Amino acid sequence: MNWSLIVAANDDTILKRCLTGSPCIGHARDVNVMRGFATAGAAYNAGMRQAAGDLLVFVHQDVYLPAGWDRCLGEAIARLSHLDPAWAVLGVFGITRQLQPCGYLYCTASQKVLGRPFPEPVKCVSLDEVVLVLRRSAGLSFDEQLPGFHFYGTDICLEAQQRGLGAYIVSAFCIHNAEGAEFLPRAFWRGYFYLRRKWRKKLPIRTPCATVTLGAWPVAASIIRDIYAHYIKRKRPGRRVQDPAALFARLVSEQAVTMQPIAETAEVCGSADPGGRKLSSQRGSVRGIES
Repeated sequence: MNWSLIVAANDDTILKRCLTGSPCIGHARDVNVMRGFATAGAAYNAGMRQAAGDLLVFVHQDVYLPAGWDRCLGEAIARLSHLDPAWAVLGVFGITRQLQPCGYLYCTASQKVLGRPFPEPVKCVSLDEVVLVLRRSAGLSFDEQLPGFHFYGTDICLEAQQRGLGAYIVSAFCIHNAEGAEFLPRAFWRGYFYLRRKWRKKLPIRTPCATVTLGAWPVAASIIRDIYAHYIKRKRPGRRVQDPAALFARLVSEQAVTMQPIAETAEVCGSADPGGRKLSSQRGSVRGIES
């Protein structure tokens, strides 16, 4: 698999502890660390220009990719290229066309495994930004005007859809070693309103973190839920761990996760795969994505 790794970084300690400390990083053709950019789109487009691989893998700095991750990704891409040679973008967590969350990862902010292994790529309407993979030959690029570091996974899926290209979720387990947030930041809502203006004719748009609608109710409802969880239920978000490799080893030893080849797993996700077979629903969401 000829792949380049691209990451937008602002904290070298987190980067070294998580992403560049991942055992499969040495299998990448090159590693491109982008610093000092105001938006994810600007950072990632610059990374694409200097990357050498045919597959462009964009990962958050606080993600740990365990041994075997690139093998799982390669197997998933081989399947996907057979099913849809015109695929453009894929990720490890997103929203299916049946508007169900789907994927397979562990999130420290949620303190749980989200989803389960599944054998076939699943078509999606949006992707979480934790891990994104673009096929260079598809010709997609990121919107540099989209503020901050949120919603670019959804935006790139909509761009692909507009060009008649495929967007998919694949099973490639990783750990998102995220610091939980009690309230969504203002930068999140700036991205939300930009996406709402840009894709007004596509509304409503379901994303892994929020539903983008013409009205303001989803924004108000999210704020109310966060206030209730924080001040009434006294719920505290999960925290980033110091050693994601040790966390992964514990999850494996407890048989909470597996890195076995996806062809050997029986579980699937979403409501229907590309062949139209019935699939089981996934629950869960990924929040606190921005490091």
